[in-house]
Formats: sequence, structure tokens, C-alpha cells
Amino acid sequence: MFKKIIKKILRKTQWRFKKIYINKSYTNQKPGLELISEIYNSSGIVHMGAHRGTEAPIYDWLHKKTIWIEANPIVFDDLKDNVCQFTNQKAYNFLLYDEDNKEVNFNISNNDSASSSVYDFGEKSLSMNLKMISKLKLNSKKFDTLVEEILLDISDYNFWILDLQGAELLALKGAKQSLKKCKSILIEISKEEYYINGAKWEELKYFLNEFGFHNKWEPESSHSDVLFTKK
Repeated sequence: MFKKIIKKILRKTQWRFKKIYINKSYTNQKPGLELISEIYNSSGIVHMGAHRGTEAPIYDWLHKKTIWIEANPIVFDDLKDNVCQFTNQKAYNFLLYDEDNKEVNFNISNNDSASSSVYDFGEKSLSMNLKMISKLKLNSKKFDTLVEEILLDISDYNFWILDLQGAELLALKGAKQSLKKCKSILIEISKEEYYINGAKWEELKYFLNEFGFHNKWEPESSHSDVLFTKK
């Protein structure tokens, strides 16, 4: 409680405490030229599953206005701190889902909350020493509803990134209207049970094909990122 009060006071004066998180390996899949080209030529970015927004300086370097969405209130203040220094970047604290105003259990993971999800870990994640250490009750919101509420011109953000720890399909089902304006999607996929009942690769591929998106490559591993574009 005392720490939160100090951080709030510092934020008003544009100062902050910053904990340094040291990664033992690369945290993201190496981007290819196809992906870099799609981002560069996009009108703007929607990043769903923002965590702390470590990619913010890259988006700013590319002069891309960005909407960040993160469900976890524990890391959201850090996200806001990271993106507020960049023009045309805004962060929102909402749990994206396929329906509005549903109370949902949100599981907090033991790896700095990076794998937190509406789903529990499956066998594959448990074998990697990942576990859920607590739960939060969060209210859900469809992405289409959020777009309406904040009066967002979604055509200004036609490149999407989804990193929602198994809940990617839920978010997409709540974004059917907005998908009409989207041209490219980088989405995290799983071929194995990293999350119990989480979206699988074939389900995501089928759904996005129905909306005119086609994958630019096949998954590099059982848990990786795939770029989809409209022809």
C-alpha cells in the first residue's frame, strides 16, 4: 500500500521508480522482412495483451500511433508509465472477451505475470515450471464496444498484435466489426495445450480465413507468432 502511494505521488511529478527485469534469453520471435514491412506500412497499431509495453520505443521510432490494451491491473500502471512518454500512444485497462460485462476469473502467473490468462495452464506450460499463483475477478469487454466507447476511428489502426495467452479467439470474436478495417494481424498461436481450453492454431486459422485473412507462414514451433494479412 505504501509503495503504491509513493508511486502515485511520483507519477504526478513525472518521476517514477522502475524495477529492472533481466531476461535470460530473447523474449520475442525474430521479425522477418514481411512483418517489418507490414508494420512500417500500417496506419497504426493495436496491441492486445500489452503487459508493460516494452515495444513502445519501437513503435515510436516508426512513428506509429498505438492503442495498448492490458487486462492485468497489477502491471497496468507500469504500462501507462512506459507509453505516456510517447506521442500518439494510449493504454487501456480492459479484459477483452467475446461478450460485455461478464465477471471472469483472471489467473496471475508466476513469471512476472507475463503468462497471466483467463485460462489455467495446461500440461505443456506446467512442464516449464509455470504456475498460476493468484486469481482476480475482472469484468469483460468486447473490443468493438471499446472502439465505440472511446470514439476510436479503427481504420487508423489497421495492424493488430494479439498476445492474449490462449484467449486470442475470444478477443477476435468480440472484434468482428473492427476486423473489417484491419489489414494485418500478428497473433500468438499454440499447437499444444499450453492453456486448458485455450485457442489452438487450426481454430484461429479457420476463424481468420473466414474474415479474409491468410497466414504468411506456418508456425515455427508449437508456440509462436504467425502473421495474417488480407489479400
